[in-house]
Amino acid sequence: MDSTISDSIAFALTRWALIVHGGLVLTLLTVNLVLWLRSRREVILTWVLAWSANLLALGALACDFCLVPDPAWQILHGTGKLVFALLLIRGIMMFKRDRLAMFHLSRNWSMAAGLAFCLILAGRPWVEYQGITFLVLGSVLAFGALLSGLRQDYADGWFLIAATIFAGVIFLHHGVRLFQNSSDPRTGLFLSTLWFIDIFGEFLIGLCCLLALGQRALDEMTRANENLESTQRALRSLVDADPLTGLSNRRRLRPFLDSARETGGSLIFLDINDFKGINDRWGHISGDRCLCRIADALRTIFRAQDGLFRIGGDEFLVVVPNLTPNALGDRILQLRKALAPSGHNVIPITVAVGTVELRTDLPVDEALALADTAMYSDKAKRRG
Repeated sequence: MDSTISDSIAFALTRWALIVHGGLVLTLLTVNLVLWLRSRREVILTWVLAWSANLLALGALACDFCLVPDPAWQILHGTGKLVFALLLIRGIMMFKRDRLAMFHLSRNWSMAAGLAFCLILAGRPWVEYQGITFLVLGSVLAFGALLSGLRQDYADGWFLIAATIFAGVIFLHHGVRLFQNSSDPRTGLFLSTLWFIDIFGEFLIGLCCLLALGQRALDEMTRANENLESTQRALRSLVDADPLTGLSNRRRLRPFLDSARETGGSLIFLDINDFKGINDRWGHISGDRCLCRIADALRTIFRAQDGLFRIGGDEFLVVVPNLTPNALGDRILQLRKALAPSGHNVIPITVAVGTVELRTDLPVDEALALADTAMYSDKAKRRG
């Protein structure tokens, strides 16, 4: 009587386990298939094939349960489960960018290994067959995932490694327990109970696969966004900078002037005296070198927070926030000395300088005009 009740319970549990397990595997297969169709990534294709093999194994088990029991269903079930485990580990290795050759088996070799394994076990009693299958599957999952986790430095997907190791330990536990209870008449009930734990383990693996793919996609989007922002900054730097001297050009001038007006500062207008004569006498290449000398001198003499601009052929602007008139005069004197000739091969450079104080009640255009006028006055004074 007790045996009949036990068999009835085992039959009901097995039926519900088949339904739940089938729905889970079919759902995971569908989700991975949709992801692969959208991304065409090989790692997702590998997991699609893995869940397909698992669904095939589950179908074989259902046929053995619902139809006439036959060793062929056992072979098909064992083949599908082992191929599932091998392809799952192969996908994890690919996801973790592992180059370990023994686990980068081709899909054909994975299927051949599963078939050979099941042919070896063909004809054994069902409980013994299941026990050995669980031990082999658990070993492949646990040690394959552990090896992948130990070999790689990538932080992403650690939970996938942990879930796979956990599922592998579950299979190993089931295999050991089946051998310990192989002579127990209630083994069928015990096996049906274990099945629900297997379902949880596979659900955990499938969920972590999807989470790992989502994390990888998010990381790739973050890196792509960072690269895009870096490229935009580089492009803005190229657009806003003078290609010869590296100083800022007119595009950056107005915002800098508006900021300096609010805090107070000075505007310096510089123009090279007789720059045309330099080009005519020493050539345009030497003229370009003179422009670069002035830019280097400006960078050396003025502060990092000062704005340095080349606004024309031989015209420069310096926007100096919060600097006293005496300190401003000292820097202009340093600039004139730095540009004075210091050797036989150095072209003498003199500059005309005009300065104006930046104030909130003084419009930017008017300040530029006043500095320009002061510069031409200095040029005329030195020429005279």
